[in-house]
Amino acid sequence: MTARIVPLRSAEAGDARVAGTASDRLELVGALSARAWLLTGRPLPGYARSTMPIRVAPLGERTDRD
Repeated sequence: MTARIVPLRSAEAGDARVAGTASDRLELVGALSARAWLLTGRPLPGYARSTMPIRVAPLGERTDRD
């Protein structure tokens, strides 16, 4: 499997490279994410979405933007 990094502002970003509807692609992302997590060998997190360990930062404060 080859990984590609595609900047969201590029012309390539509109090319989904996967046939099907948006719903089909969303289902594929879910399946791939579940498989990737399984391969880590770690259990799925048990916390609720409302208590996820995240940090919210306004776009102006982000340092990882291109």
